[in-house]
Amino acid sequence: MPKLGFIFTPVQESHVQASVICSKKLGINLPVRSGGHDYQGLSYVSQIEKPFILIDLSRLRQVNVDIKDNSAWVQAGATTESQSKIHGFLAGLCSTLGIGGHITGGA
Repeated sequence: MPKLGFIFTPVQESHVQASVICSKKLGINLPVRSGGHDYQGLSYVSQIEKPFILIDLSRLRQVNVDIKDNSAWVQAGATTESQSKIHGFLAGLCSTLGIGGHITGGA
């Protein structure tokens, strides 16, 4: 089972786009970790017999709340810890859980 080559941690959304395009051109697998915990260590191994690069979205953690329409835009690297004293988010008790993994059912 191959191990990862390196971990890429983008700081802007355009970096994510560039990494996807680059990995596709090079034929390198690019699994995504939204930046929360990974108790089982599954982010560091692959079932596919090819080299891979892990993209860690932990630095993309901005949360924008629109109080007028009670909506929020949350980047995938944000965690489930409380960001507001007014608004809540039902996500269990573990504050290190990444939103991207939680919302997509991977957490």
